[in-house]
Amino acid sequence: PSAAAPAPVPAVRRDPCDGRATSGFVPTAISVDGVVRGAEVRALPRDADGVVGVPPVFDKEVFAWDLGGVEPGSRKGHVLLNTHTWPDGSAMGNRLLRDLQVGDDLRLSGAGETACYRVSRRVEVREEDGYPGWADQDGPPRVVIVVCSGDRLGPGRWTHRTLWFATPVR
Repeated sequence: PSAAAPAPVPAVRRDPCDGRATSGFVPTAISVDGVVRGAEVRALPRDADGVVGVPPVFDKEVFAWDLGGVEPGSRKGHVLLNTHTWPDGSAMGNRLLRDLQVGDDLRLSGAGETACYRVSRRVEVREEDGYPGWADQDGPPRVVIVVCSGDRLGPGRWTHRTLWFATPVR
């Protein structure tokens, strides 16, 4: 009699949030469900006026992280990220404005670490009003992604900012 062939064992897919970071790390990539997988994150310093750094204008797919600011995986404070919005709709910021919603997940990774977050709030504010507390160094851990939005007034000038707040996935 012939023996039945063993049933194939399905590959176990490891959840990237298993074994997540337990302390801060410098991010080098971000994945946003339904938007992008493995986009580059660059650590950029603030300018002389203390304004969070932004990627060069031609890097329309790159995210900037606030060098020296709160790191992903930290137990408190806001991890600050930004990316460009282009008037022709072709930049990462445009994709976020179109597709990133409350309840969506994002993952920051770097140096073998991963920190996972879920979008809990999306807010649009007038550029001149800003959003008090968006850059908090203390308080509950969050990721805050900021992009230009609203009407374009000229190069680098938009009427609004859209902010997404994301909380750690435990």
